[in-house]
Parts: sequence; structure tokens; C-alpha cells
Amino acid sequence: MNAPFRETSNHILDEGDVLLADVAARIQLAPSDYGKAEGRYNTLANWLERDGSPLQGLVGLVYGQGGVATGSVVANRASNDEYDVDAIIGLRVEPASDPQLVLDTLYDSVRGEEGSRYYGLTIRCTRCVQVAYADGMHVDLTPAVLHVGRPERESTIFHHRSETPEIAGRHVTANPYGFAEWFKNNTPPEALFGSAFGSYQAMDRALAKAQTEPLPDQLKPHETSRALLSLQLTKRFRNLRYSNRAQRCPPSVVLSKMIAEHKVQGAGFAVALLSHVTYIRDEFRAAQQSGRLYYAVNPVCPADVLTDRWPGTLADQGLWCRDLDHYVTQLTLYVHGSPTLAQRQAILADLFGEKAAKSAVLDFAERMGRDKEAGRSRFTPGSGRLVVPATPAILTPTQGRAEPRTSYFGGDAWWRR
Repeated sequence: MNAPFRETSNHILDEGDVLLADVAARIQLAPSDYGKAEGRYNTLANWLERDGSPLQGLVGLVYGQGGVATGSVVANRASNDEYDVDAIIGLRVEPASDPQLVLDTLYDSVRGEEGSRYYGLTIRCTRCVQVAYADGMHVDLTPAVLHVGRPERESTIFHHRSETPEIAGRHVTANPYGFAEWFKNNTPPEALFGSAFGSYQAMDRALAKAQTEPLPDQLKPHETSRALLSLQLTKRFRNLRYSNRAQRCPPSVVLSKMIAEHKVQGAGFAVALLSHVTYIRDEFRAAQQSGRLYYAVNPVCPADVLTDRWPGTLADQGLWCRDLDHYVTQLTLYVHGSPTLAQRQAILADLFGEKAAKSAVLDFAERMGRDKEAGRSRFTPGSGRLVVPATPAILTPTQGRAEPRTSYFGGDAWWRR
């Protein structure tokens, strides 16, 4: 695979870009939470192979997938700090194994005996087994069987609803690893904040265990790209819109694919976000207007249909189209209008949550006031453009720490989130 091109221009050009970058930083997981997630991921992988486990000797490669693999994890709702970590549990069983048996066996293996650490925390879902911790974190374990001789870890995963045991399960071809690699190659790091924040540094890590790959290092906001931050903000917008809805929400993997395939060159962060969101809106709108459901496949595995469970109906798709119309309308005003700082805060609060927006705007106003008093105006006279980003402090994900969560698939969390 060729090394990705890294654009070196500064994409933080004005007040709107700074505020959006700050909000994006504030919806990241705190580093301590990410570290806790990695510890639980490793512990669960070891637990599955403990003496007496129904899967002892049958667990192969374990690896992160979904948001932890693409670097796009955000919390799931604006009222708390709940978030998900997704993992593939590679099993040494026949790909044609009965889906109900595979999922039930994984459930029994994780749950353990009465009195064990996970006994009261384990939930059997349609394609995964979920461990729901008291502090709001969910770790979702999806059983899979590797396809021998196929590239990029193409695998069979298992689908069966425990609520309807009389209905036979089915086998689904999936390749979350290949998709994550494709996404990262198509959203290479950018010098988002110029020389003030240094260049992107990849960090090498040794495997913690022979058959368990460590979760990727958590990227800081200034080590990422406009596309990845656009994805995180769009996931945040979606989470807020669906937090009190019964309907299944658009899968993250579909949004990831659409953002990665829509290239935006030479624009500020806010303009890039608007371009990504407009592209997503136009694609779904075209499908809706033609009376068809939007269809997407994994670019490295055409048999892996990313929209196999959503949208289920034109009504579901129409609801999301209306959300996207609102998203585009608000961002258009934010980017191309002349909003005051208070109006910017209102737009950001509407789209991404009041707490993150209020904190970002307050910090921005205080920094600008201090700079003006010290004779260090950051703006080009008469243009409103920032000369350089305000300070690295805007990119520390602490004060408005990741705030969202809902069970988008009726409790069935897996890599498409």
C-alpha cells in the first residue's frame, strides 16, 4: 500500500474553524477513559481463554474494530460519558457453524459462573456479546471466523436474534479490519493546526499478547485530519438526534465510508465539514427522491454490505434526510453567513451539544480578550481571519469531556456503529 499523501497547509483559518476544532476536541474521550477501555479489552480477551471457558483453546486473533480502529470514537449522548469499544473475537470453528450456538457459547464464556466478574454485566445481542460496565462503558465482542486465503481478514460473522430462537440465524461476510485500513489510508493526517502544534507522529507499539492486538493509540485532535474530525462531529450530531428515538440510526461505518470517499482540498476546517455533510445529504436525498434505499458496500470486500440493516424503510431514510437538511442549513449559516459569537454558540450547541459549545466559546472569548489586552491580536485587520490558531489549550479534551450514549441497534452494538 502506498504511503498516504499528507497535506501540509494550515486548515484553521478563522474564528469558525477555531471554535469547531475546539468542540471536536471536547467530544473526544478523555485519555484516562481510553486507557481504561484498553485495559478492559485485554482483560476480556484473556478471560475468554481461561481454564474451564467454553471457548478455551478456540480463540484466535482478537483485534479492535469500528471507532477504535479508525480513531473516531466519541461518546454517545450529551447527558453522560457512556461510550463503546468494539472488538472482533476470531474463533477457530467452522465458518458454517450454527449462528445461535456460536453467539450463545460466546455469551456463556463471557458471563461465566454465578459470582464471576461479568456474570451480571453480560448481554447477548444479535451479532455480538456486550459487557455493560457500571460506569457506562460498553465493550462489544463480535465472534468471527477468518476466511482462509482471503485478504485483509475477511471473515464470517454470525447473526441470530435470541428473542426469536425459532428463527434460524444467518452468516454474514464482513471485513471491518480491511475497511479500517482503507479508511485510514483515505483520511491521512494533516497539519491541521500548522507549525504551532507540530507534525503528526505515528507511534509504534509492541503487541501486548501474541494473539491479542493492542488497541491503536488514541490520536490527539491536532494529530488527525479534517475528514476524521468531520466524522466525529457528524457522529456526535447523529447521536444527539437519535438519543430519544426508537428508530435505528445510520451506522457509523456508512458515514465513515462517505466522508472518506469525498475529498476536500485546500479549505478551512469549517468549509470542509460543510462539504462533507452536504455530500452525505445529497447522496441520501438522491436515493430518497428516487424511491430507493441507500446502498453501500465495504470498498475492500463487496460482499460486505454496510447498509444491510439500515435504512430499513424509506421512512427511516426520510427521517435522516430531514436531519441532514437541518445540519447543512445550520452549517451554511455558520460558514457563509456573518454570525455573531453568540449565534455561533447557538449553532454549535444545536448541532453538537450545549456543554461543549458553551465551553468552547467561553474559552475562545477569554483568549481573544487576553490577546487584545497584550497587543497580540490574532486577526488580520479588516478580514476577520486568524493569523495563527489561538493557543494549544483549545485542543485539550478535558473540560467538556465526551458526553453522549444510546443503544442504536436495540442493544445490538457492533462494528457498524
